[in-house]
Amino acid sequence: MKKILYFLLIISTGLGSCKKFLATVPTDNLLPEEYYDSEAKLLNALAGVYYPLETSALYGNFLSSDYNISDEAFYQRSAQTTGVSVYNFDYSDASVAALWQQCYVGIERANMLIANINVANIAENKRAPILGEALFLRGYYYFLLASNYGDVPLKTLPTKSPSAEDVQVPRTPLKQVYAQILEDMTKAEGLTSKITDLGFSGRVSKTTVEGILARVCLTMAGAPLKDESKYADAKAWALKVKESGEHRLNPSYKQLFVNMHQDLYDIKDSMWEVEFKGNGADGLGSNGRVGSLGGIQMQVATGIGLKIGYSYGFLHTTAKLFNLFQPGDLRRDWNLAQFNYIATYPDRYYYNYYTAAQIYNRDAAKFRREAYVLDNKNQNTTPINYPLLRYSDVLLMLAEAENHLNGPTALAYDAINQVRRRGYGVDAATAGATVSVVNNMTLATAGNTGYLTTVNNIPVTLSGGGGTGATADATVSASTGKVIALAVLNPGKGYTAAPTVTIGMQWLSNTDYAVGTQIFNGNNVYTVTTAGKSTATAPVQTSGASAAATTGAVFTWTGTRATATATIATTAVDLSGLSQSSFQQAIEDERSRELCFEALRKPDLIRWGKWVETMNSIGAEIRANAGATFSYGGLAGSNVLSKHQLFPIPAAEITVNKQATQNPGW
Repeated sequence: MKKILYFLLIISTGLGSCKKFLATVPTDNLLPEEYYDSEAKLLNALAGVYYPLETSALYGNFLSSDYNISDEAFYQRSAQTTGVSVYNFDYSDASVAALWQQCYVGIERANMLIANINVANIAENKRAPILGEALFLRGYYYFLLASNYGDVPLKTLPTKSPSAEDVQVPRTPLKQVYAQILEDMTKAEGLTSKITDLGFSGRVSKTTVEGILARVCLTMAGAPLKDESKYADAKAWALKVKESGEHRLNPSYKQLFVNMHQDLYDIKDSMWEVEFKGNGADGLGSNGRVGSLGGIQMQVATGIGLKIGYSYGFLHTTAKLFNLFQPGDLRRDWNLAQFNYIATYPDRYYYNYYTAAQIYNRDAAKFRREAYVLDNKNQNTTPINYPLLRYSDVLLMLAEAENHLNGPTALAYDAINQVRRRGYGVDAATAGATVSVVNNMTLATAGNTGYLTTVNNIPVTLSGGGGTGATADATVSASTGKVIALAVLNPGKGYTAAPTVTIGMQWLSNTDYAVGTQIFNGNNVYTVTTAGKSTATAPVQTSGASAAATTGAVFTWTGTRATATATIATTAVDLSGLSQSSFQQAIEDERSRELCFEALRKPDLIRWGKWVETMNSIGAEIRANAGATFSYGGLAGSNVLSKHQLFPIPAAEITVNKQATQNPGW
């Protein structure tokens, strides 16, 4: 069970009931301060401050799905013509209202906890981290509000009543809101625990505070505030994280996310995660839909679908993001699906690999339900954690701030190149690396008949070429029995020439073969129709079955084997020799490759002053190049206007708070 959720369960099952049926003093009629009179109650209250993060209004749904529509993803539903996902909405939109409301729920709970932090008679080393996390979370909720709504009402004391002075609150200027965010988070930095003491990423640690402070400062340095002094502050906070010695990159980008799917905390790399648990079957689960809304589409709700996990696949990649990845970058095929599922069988499933031309078909695959082990997966609830801060993000923020201040120095190059090296499967400390990899494979036009229509993936072997480690797979059509697509699963390394591609299993002598096994010999494909051990004589006939007396197992000819060729490519992993502006562009591209679908692209584009221009461009690109099937995906980009840099102040706030004003254009 996730640790923060454990405290939430205590809240729901413990504090709302009497300890004894005939207690002299009822325990369910507590004075406000009595909710905070022990360490356990303070921790329960803190869990309540965390809770809005996992609601559907924040990372349980909206911020982990629709909010990621950008130059990285389009909304994969042609009938969707209204809503935030296509940037056609108004101030009555439910998602816009819920984000606002839940942020203020978190703020109110933080205010109450902060106001009552000294009620409990506990040791100061127990009290301090709780206060630090409450201060930080209040600042974080205000950061979400400020970056999405601009000027917002600023409240740092608990609401006493629904009277005019508590509800009728004017919007506070953005600069003043950010000053409060910095004040809260800076105080929190000196109070929170080390992540190594916490042992997991569900609670905010000292270095997490520092990393988010770097993000806040970079946001303030960009549009709309454009406070240039904050670049130096962003660098200082990011350096604190780097120099703490608490963090390093996981050698495997893929494994980092598999860990998030399986409740395995990598505190060195994944610094802060929103926690989710279970499939809802026990009634005590959470609201997480990570991987259900945006994941590899799989809309079979029964049978094998329960094993894979249902996913609506709402987010599809753009060609812009796909083409940012260079040969050998292992992040591409984890972040962007190489396949869709063949899930027509009750006991197994296969992968239908995409061809090189099928870019817009690819789901956002960073969070994929297949990656966690749980039978009977719920259609709409997942236990996949969602990252709010990773060490790679801190390194990229450090590189960006340093470049802005001093140009592409050794410090800036080291930070971005560490991220790039890990992306290519190279040790992060190895400078100057290049990778020579298998880049792609092309099916030959001749041959290719007779494969089993019920075994839809067959192995592909890559041999020779001077390299090692490359692996591949093939898809066989369930209707034609032909190999229709090839996929490089691991591009390997060290290739100096194109390797030989072998599709399927080669016949071997003195081998036990079961009925239904398919092999090839020469250019011919055979299926075993009588089990047995092969002799030294291989099947060579081009029709009918071999004689058991000659070949041992009986091999029946089914067709002509598929063949293919491969190409290789070499990529220099480390960046060097860039101008200051080119380095900034490299940062922007690297952030997309590394951090796609983590609710960061829109805020990045806004602070760089590129949101409207970029979205309009991506909309036009999709309409022009995605073909009839996916051209609708350009709708969001085409709809984006300058006003969409901020959400409107929700209708409910405007109705209740007469001092609230609306954002321009809404």
